[in-house]
Amino acid sequence: MDTIGKRITHARESKNYDINQLSDRVGVKAETILAWEADERDPRANRLLRLAGALDASFAWLMVGEDYESEDVTTGGRLSSVEGKLQRIRQLYAELGGLITSLEQDTRFMMARDEEMEELAEVDEAPRNS
Repeated sequence: MDTIGKRITHARESKNYDINQLSDRVGVKAETILAWEADERDPRANRLLRLAGALDASFAWLMVGEDYESEDVTTGGRLSSVEGKLQRIRQLYAELGGLITSLEQDTRFMMARDEEMEELAEVDEAPRNS
């Protein structure tokens, strides 16, 4: 298991997941999983975190290999499962922070636009009242 693709395949098979089950859990197309397992493409870091969580494998083991092999993949331990869940929570926290920032920016933009519209409406009404 000297490639990331082989490690993904090994972890998937040890969980008895088929390609479609893993793709649903990670949120990518089955073709993407196949490309990763064939070492045609490498998963981005955020996808690798999702893979680790879905496979109950450590992020480090998926990245590096044998020296970091997770207990869960080899012996059914629970530590890597907890680590995977923590990594997933961290990822979701980061995504949520990005969404909050985006919503704040959208809100400021919409408020500024509404203020401009109100000012224009006041200017349009001013000559009629004179």
